[in-house]
Amino acid sequence: MNKKVILLFVLIFAVLAADAQTRKKKRRKKPVVVEEVQPEPVPPEPELSLDPLMDPLQDTTPPASLFPAEEAPPVDTPTTKPYERIVLYVDSTTNLITYTGVEEEPESSSDSLYYRAKKWAAKKFVGGGKALYEIDKKSQKLLINGVIPAYVYGKYSKREIGKFEFKMTIWFREERYKYTISNLVHEGAKGNIGGATRNYFEFYNTTTTNIKSVDNILRNADKDIKEMLEEFKKVMKTPKFIDEDDW
Repeated sequence: MNKKVILLFVLIFAVLAADAQTRKKKRRKKPVVVEEVQPEPVPPEPELSLDPLMDPLQDTTPPASLFPAEEAPPVDTPTTKPYERIVLYVDSTTNLITYTGVEEEPESSSDSLYYRAKKWAAKKFVGGGKALYEIDKKSQKLLINGVIPAYVYGKYSKREIGKFEFKMTIWFREERYKYTISNLVHEGAKGNIGGATRNYFEFYNTTTTNIKSVDNILRNADKDIKEMLEEFKKVMKTPKFIDEDDW
Protein backbone atom coordinates (compact mmCIF):
# COMPACT_ATOMS: atom_id res chain seq x y z
CA MET A 1 0.00 0.00 0.00
CA ASN A 2 1.50 3.31 -0.93
CA LYS A 3 2.05 6.11 1.45
CA LYS A 4 -0.71 8.32 0.04
CA VAL A 5 -3.39 5.82 0.91
CA ILE A 6 -2.03 5.38 4.43
CA LEU A 7 -1.93 9.11 4.91
CA LEU A 8 -5.53 9.40 3.70
CA PHE A 9 -6.70 6.86 6.27
CA VAL A 10 -4.84 8.68 9.05
CA LEU A 11 -6.53 11.95 8.11
CA ILE A 12 -9.98 10.38 7.99
CA PHE A 13 -9.43 8.78 11.43
CA ALA A 14 -8.26 12.09 12.88
CA VAL A 15 -11.33 13.91 11.52
CA LEU A 16 -13.71 11.28 12.96
CA ALA A 17 -12.02 11.38 16.36
CA ALA A 18 -12.21 15.17 16.49
CA ASP A 19 -15.92 15.09 15.56
CA ALA A 20 -16.67 12.53 18.28
CA GLN A 21 -14.89 14.65 20.86
CA THR A 22 -16.96 17.67 19.88
CA ARG A 23 -20.26 15.83 20.21
CA LYS A 24 -19.27 14.52 23.63
CA LYS A 25 -18.64 18.03 24.88
CA LYS A 26 -22.06 19.19 23.61
CA ARG A 27 -23.88 16.40 25.52
CA ARG A 28 -22.39 17.45 28.89
CA LYS A 29 -24.96 19.28 31.24
CA LYS A 30 -24.14 22.68 32.39
CA PRO A 31 -23.53 22.82 36.17
CA VAL A 32 -26.47 24.23 38.27
CA VAL A 33 -25.44 27.29 40.17
CA VAL A 34 -27.31 27.70 43.53
CA GLU A 35 -27.50 31.27 44.59
CA GLU A 36 -27.03 31.71 48.31
CA VAL A 37 -29.98 33.56 49.88
CA GLN A 38 -28.88 36.22 52.23
CA PRO A 39 -30.98 36.46 55.47
CA GLU A 40 -32.99 39.63 55.85
CA PRO A 41 -31.69 41.91 58.52
CA VAL A 42 -33.66 41.66 61.83
CA PRO A 43 -34.78 45.07 63.07
CA PRO A 44 -33.75 45.82 66.63
CA GLU A 45 -36.48 45.28 69.31
CA PRO A 46 -38.06 48.51 70.42
CA GLU A 47 -37.14 49.62 73.89
CA LEU A 48 -40.01 49.39 76.39
CA SER A 49 -41.11 52.64 77.88
CA LEU A 50 -41.24 53.05 81.60
CA ASP A 51 -44.80 54.37 81.22
CA PRO A 52 -47.04 51.59 79.81
CA LEU A 53 -49.63 54.13 78.71
CA MET A 54 -47.08 55.79 76.45
CA ASP A 55 -45.98 52.59 74.76
CA PRO A 56 -48.67 50.89 72.60
CA LEU A 57 -46.45 47.84 72.18
CA GLN A 58 -46.45 47.05 75.86
CA ASP A 59 -49.19 44.75 77.32
CA THR A 60 -51.01 46.77 79.93
CA THR A 61 -53.29 43.93 81.06
CA PRO A 62 -52.73 43.31 84.80
CA PRO A 63 -51.78 39.77 85.75
CA ALA A 64 -54.67 37.49 86.65
CA SER A 65 -53.11 36.73 90.02
CA LEU A 66 -54.00 40.25 91.19
CA PHE A 67 -57.70 39.56 90.71
CA PRO A 68 -58.71 36.16 92.10
CA ALA A 69 -61.64 34.58 90.32
CA GLU A 70 -65.00 35.09 92.00
CA GLU A 71 -66.52 31.94 93.36
CA ALA A 72 -69.84 31.17 91.78
CA PRO A 73 -72.71 31.04 94.29
CA PRO A 74 -73.69 27.51 95.21
CA VAL A 75 -76.57 26.18 93.15
CA ASP A 76 -79.20 24.35 95.10
CA THR A 77 -79.84 20.99 93.58
CA PRO A 78 -83.59 20.54 93.28
CA THR A 79 -84.70 17.77 95.57
CA THR A 80 -88.07 16.23 96.11
CA LYS A 81 -89.40 17.33 99.47
CA PRO A 82 -90.84 14.43 101.44
CA TYR A 83 -94.58 14.53 102.00
CA GLU A 84 -95.47 15.85 105.45
CA ARG A 85 -98.46 14.22 107.09
CA ILE A 86 -100.84 16.06 109.37
CA VAL A 87 -99.85 15.89 113.03
CA LEU A 88 -102.76 15.19 115.36
CA TYR A 89 -102.73 15.04 119.16
CA VAL A 90 -102.69 11.48 120.50
CA ASP A 91 -103.60 10.99 124.14
CA SER A 92 -100.75 9.21 125.94
CA THR A 93 -103.15 7.23 128.16
CA THR A 94 -105.71 6.04 125.62
CA ASN A 95 -103.51 6.21 122.48
CA LEU A 96 -106.49 7.75 120.71
CA ILE A 97 -106.54 10.86 118.54
CA THR A 98 -108.12 13.43 120.82
CA TYR A 99 -109.38 17.01 120.77
CA THR A 100 -109.53 18.47 124.26
CA GLY A 101 -109.54 21.77 126.10
CA VAL A 102 -110.64 23.67 129.19
CA GLU A 103 -112.62 26.90 128.80
CA GLU A 104 -113.29 29.57 131.41
CA GLU A 105 -116.72 31.19 131.53
CA PRO A 106 -116.87 33.75 134.33
CA GLU A 107 -120.21 34.30 136.04
CA SER A 108 -121.59 31.03 134.64
CA SER A 109 -122.77 28.32 137.00
CA SER A 110 -122.18 24.66 136.29
CA ASP A 111 -125.93 24.13 135.86
CA SER A 112 -126.12 26.89 133.26
CA LEU A 113 -123.16 25.48 131.33
CA TYR A 114 -124.69 22.01 131.50
CA TYR A 115 -127.98 23.08 129.93
CA ARG A 116 -126.27 25.19 127.25
CA ALA A 117 -124.22 22.19 126.14
CA LYS A 118 -127.20 19.86 126.17
CA LYS A 119 -129.29 22.27 124.13
CA TRP A 120 -126.49 22.71 121.59
CA ALA A 121 -125.98 18.95 121.21
CA ALA A 122 -129.69 18.24 120.74
CA LYS A 123 -129.82 20.81 117.94
CA LYS A 124 -126.46 19.97 116.34
CA PHE A 125 -126.81 16.21 116.16
CA VAL A 126 -130.51 15.84 115.49
CA GLY A 127 -131.07 12.95 113.12
CA GLY A 128 -127.60 11.59 113.81
CA GLY A 129 -128.98 8.13 114.53
CA LYS A 130 -127.76 7.62 118.11
CA ALA A 131 -129.38 9.33 121.07
CA LEU A 132 -127.70 11.91 123.27
CA TYR A 133 -127.58 10.60 126.79
CA GLU A 134 -126.32 11.63 130.22
CA ILE A 135 -123.88 9.93 132.57
CA ASP A 136 -123.72 10.77 136.27
CA LYS A 137 -126.06 13.73 136.45
CA LYS A 138 -124.80 14.62 139.91
CA SER A 139 -121.33 15.23 138.50
CA GLN A 140 -122.90 17.13 135.62
CA LYS A 141 -121.20 15.19 132.90
CA LEU A 142 -122.49 14.70 129.36
CA LEU A 143 -121.53 11.98 126.92
CA ILE A 144 -122.57 12.80 123.36
CA ASN A 145 -122.62 10.45 120.38
CA GLY A 146 -121.79 12.93 117.65
CA VAL A 147 -122.17 12.53 113.89
CA ILE A 148 -121.23 15.09 111.23
CA PRO A 149 -121.00 14.78 107.42
CA ALA A 150 -117.60 13.93 105.98
CA TYR A 151 -116.47 16.10 103.10
CA VAL A 152 -113.46 16.31 100.84
CA TYR A 153 -112.82 19.88 99.77
CA GLY A 154 -111.69 21.17 96.39
CA LYS A 155 -110.70 24.68 95.46
CA TYR A 156 -114.25 25.80 94.75
CA SER A 157 -116.40 22.86 95.81
CA LYS A 158 -116.78 20.01 98.27
CA ARG A 159 -117.88 16.41 97.93
CA GLU A 160 -119.48 14.23 100.60
CA ILE A 161 -117.60 11.00 101.39
CA GLY A 162 -119.72 9.54 104.18
CA LYS A 163 -119.73 10.70 107.80
CA PHE A 164 -117.58 11.10 110.89
CA GLU A 165 -118.68 9.56 114.17
CA PHE A 166 -117.16 10.38 117.57
CA LYS A 167 -117.78 10.54 121.31
CA MET A 168 -117.79 13.95 122.95
CA THR A 169 -117.53 14.14 126.72
CA ILE A 170 -118.11 17.42 128.61
CA TRP A 171 -117.43 18.03 132.32
CA PHE A 172 -118.87 21.07 134.12
CA ARG A 173 -117.61 23.12 137.05
CA GLU A 174 -118.47 26.54 138.33
CA GLU A 175 -117.43 29.08 135.69
CA ARG A 176 -115.58 26.55 133.54
CA TYR A 177 -115.96 23.35 131.54
CA LYS A 178 -113.77 20.75 129.88
CA TYR A 179 -114.48 18.92 126.63
CA THR A 180 -112.92 15.87 124.97
CA ILE A 181 -113.59 14.37 121.53
CA SER A 182 -112.23 10.89 120.77
CA ASN A 183 -113.16 7.50 119.26
CA LEU A 184 -113.25 9.12 115.83
CA VAL A 185 -114.46 6.89 112.98
CA HIS A 186 -114.89 7.53 109.28
CA GLU A 187 -117.76 5.64 107.71
CA GLY A 188 -117.57 5.87 103.93
CA ALA A 189 -120.50 6.30 101.59
CA LYS A 190 -122.37 3.11 100.80
CA GLY A 191 -121.55 1.60 97.43
CA ASN A 192 -123.75 -0.37 95.06
CA ILE A 193 -122.25 -3.62 96.34
CA GLY A 194 -121.58 -4.35 100.02
CA GLY A 195 -121.79 -2.10 103.05
CA ALA A 196 -119.90 1.07 103.88
CA THR A 197 -116.33 0.81 105.11
CA ARG A 198 -115.47 1.98 108.63
CA ASN A 199 -111.99 3.06 109.68
CA TYR A 200 -110.75 4.59 112.90
CA PHE A 201 -108.70 7.74 112.61
CA GLU A 202 -105.80 5.94 114.30
CA PHE A 203 -105.60 3.60 111.31
CA TYR A 204 -105.49 6.53 108.90
CA ASN A 205 -102.84 8.17 111.05
CA THR A 206 -100.44 5.20 111.00
CA THR A 207 -101.07 3.37 107.72
CA THR A 208 -98.26 3.24 105.16
CA THR A 209 -100.52 2.76 102.11
CA ASN A 210 -102.43 5.48 100.25
CA ILE A 211 -100.83 7.99 102.59
CA LYS A 212 -101.91 11.12 100.73
CA SER A 213 -105.51 9.95 100.32
CA VAL A 214 -106.09 9.05 103.98
CA ASP A 215 -104.12 12.08 105.13
CA ASN A 216 -106.47 14.25 103.08
CA ILE A 217 -109.42 12.71 104.91
CA LEU A 218 -107.81 13.54 108.27
CA ARG A 219 -107.06 17.11 107.19
CA ASN A 220 -110.67 17.69 106.12
CA ALA A 221 -111.98 16.09 109.31
CA ASP A 222 -109.63 18.23 111.41
CA LYS A 223 -110.95 21.35 109.68
CA ASP A 224 -114.62 20.43 110.26
CA ILE A 225 -114.13 19.34 113.89
CA LYS A 226 -112.31 22.57 114.78
CA GLU A 227 -115.07 24.62 113.16
CA MET A 228 -117.64 22.63 115.16
CA LEU A 229 -115.74 23.33 118.40
CA GLU A 230 -115.62 27.06 117.66
CA GLU A 231 -119.38 26.98 117.19
CA PHE A 232 -119.75 25.07 120.49
CA LYS A 233 -117.62 27.59 122.40
CA LYS A 234 -119.73 30.50 121.15
CA VAL A 235 -122.90 28.80 122.38
CA MET A 236 -121.26 28.16 125.77
CA LYS A 237 -120.41 31.82 126.36
CA THR A 238 -122.38 33.75 128.97
CA PRO A 239 -125.49 35.35 127.45
CA LYS A 240 -125.51 39.12 127.53
CA PHE A 241 -127.89 40.47 130.15
CA ILE A 242 -129.86 43.47 128.99
CA ASP A 243 -130.88 45.73 131.83
CA GLU A 244 -134.41 47.05 131.41
CA ASP A 245 -133.29 50.39 132.77
CA ASP A 246 -130.48 50.60 130.17
CA TRP A 247 -132.22 52.35 127.28
